[in-house]
Amino acid sequence: MVEAEPETASVAAIDVEPSGDAPSLPACGSGSWRVKTSLPAWAAAVANIAGEWDFACRWSLGLDVAYSAWDYGKATRKFRTFQLRPEARYWFADGHKGWFVEAHLAMISYNVALPGWEWRIQDTDGTNPALGGGFGVGYRLPLSRDNRWHAECAVGAGVYSLRYDRFDNRRDGRLHDSVSRIWGGIDHVSLSVVYTFNLDPR
Repeated sequence: MVEAEPETASVAAIDVEPSGDAPSLPACGSGSWRVKTSLPAWAAAVANIAGEWDFACRWSLGLDVAYSAWDYGKATRKFRTFQLRPEARYWFADGHKGWFVEAHLAMISYNVALPGWEWRIQDTDGTNPALGGGFGVGYRLPLSRDNRWHAECAVGAGVYSLRYDRFDNRRDGRLHDSVSRIWGGIDHVSLSVVYTFNLDPR
């Protein structure tokens, strides 16, 4: 009598992958948003804020806004301004830190005077802001381990079309003349504190 051997079942090892799609993460820091403000501007009583969007690995877009509407103690000393400055930046390292270069446009309304100046200068009728743009360079370094806080310094230069009135630099000074010209030179210097939202978690 031959005993039948029990059949053995062959079980194949199956790798089980976790269900659900892994969350997609932005590459090399892109997708983050930043808000910043320049300390030297605040020291000059010019309110300012800027936003920035890291839309690609080494590229970002930003918009700076600045405003001042007062005299500094007397009518012959003032820096009244409203500024809009959009810019595009290229970063030389991933993570949007270190060195960068930028190109910017700007619209700047102004009413400026200092003691000792013969003239107070104001864009014509207060409706002809300086229009132009230029290029700049800067550097950003981290202030916190989680990369939320940064310090940033930047300087830029540009060329602008100006149309302004010159008034005697005294209270209620009379209009002297109007000037139209092209001006070029340093158009911004900043030392900013930067805060980052929506960091790439990798």
